[in-house]
Amino acid sequence: MNTILGPLYVDDRGELDQPTALLWPSLFTDHRMWRHQIDPLREAGWRTLALDPPGHGRSPGPGRRFTMDECAEAAVQIMDATDVRAPVVAFGTSWGGFVAPRIALLAPQRVSGMVLFNTSADQGARFERMRATLLTKLLAIGTLDRVTTRLIVEALLAPGTRRQQPALAVELAEHFLGWDRRRFIATVRSVLVDRAPVLGALPEVKVPALIVSGREDRTLPSFHSQRMAQKLPHARHVEIPGAAHLVPLEAPHEANPLILDFLGGLPGA
Repeated sequence: MNTILGPLYVDDRGELDQPTALLWPSLFTDHRMWRHQIDPLREAGWRTLALDPPGHGRSPGPGRRFTMDECAEAAVQIMDATDVRAPVVAFGTSWGGFVAPRIALLAPQRVSGMVLFNTSADQGARFERMRATLLTKLLAIGTLDRVTTRLIVEALLAPGTRRQQPALAVELAEHFLGWDRRRFIATVRSVLVDRAPVLGALPEVKVPALIVSGREDRTLPSFHSQRMAQKLPHARHVEIPGAAHLVPLEAPHEANPLILDFLGGLPGA
């Protein structure tokens, strides 16, 4: 589907008259990050629009750096292109959580709720941005892929997850190493280095929000989620033990009941 950020692939399941969940995944993942949520959402009567964000999966990206506001605009364009008629619930993990509040700010009538995992509304601290800049330089050196992959996977998955699901770590690495490297690096820089804060605008977002963090998350620790929950007028924060930066993928048995309970409590559910 054509957007301001180039064509974006969308895994579209369901019917036009069903309530819609728009699912934007984390950096370093694509729509498959939501694989444990899509079937439960479908069984609960929801249409799911799970996308590959720019520079990831089947979405090539614009080939340039971009802003989180442009991501929000692209999300609205996806809603238009898929004929979404009623307000959506915006799901976001990490990067997707940077985008979701911006969708609600850009088009408040198009969003009825937010489900956010492992995210933040702050700009990365100076050290974090320096570290992310170094990561983009490492990604540009193919001979260092083994080292770079280990750093990324360790930032995404809890130690227990890596021990119990070693194939998941391998799968994640195979995915992002297979994407167009130049465009992928531009995306990483856009999301991690150039990202502007949105924390001060959160009180304007009036929709209900569920915010979930992982206790083992060292990339965006739980205090980021707690700050968001304090700023949003109608938010609840939950921390999941034993999970790191990809709670929906690492801990679906804990995440899915929270999601379905939240959706069932929305006005008009």
